[in-house]
Amino acid sequence: HKDAYPEGPVGKSMEAPYPGNGQDFDPRAPYRMYHGRKIPGFPQHPHRGFETITATIEGIVDHADSLGNAGRYGEGDVQWMTAGKGVVHGEMFPLVNIDKPNHTRFFQIWLNLPKKDKMVEPSFAMFWANNVPKFVSE
Repeated sequence: HKDAYPEGPVGKSMEAPYPGNGQDFDPRAPYRMYHGRKIPGFPQHPHRGFETITATIEGIVDHADSLGNAGRYGEGDVQWMTAGKGVVHGEMFPLVNIDKPNHTRFFQIWLNLPKKDKMVEPSFAMFWANNVPKFVSE
């Protein structure tokens, strides 16, 4: 994902300038609402039988799930979520800056769990940017 969200409107922090319709995925647009209505992102939805690794490069992600995990991460942080036998979660991209653009850039890897592990207990782990190893090419 790479989105050039504008600065948040004064008095309506975190909301985008236009409402989403749940079908906003145009790759030519400067940014997308995805399934968000007022805040861009992916509201609560289920996962089962796989893991997601979300690596942020730029911007902020708000996460909340049915296990009671919730928080804000970004700017190099990595989240690892094992859905296992099932979890409901949401990932939203709040427009926290009112004085500069709210660019968001991250990638997500989905790992299909082997059959024997599909029904493991769901889990969640955060790896903060200062603890994530970095590779620098010369």
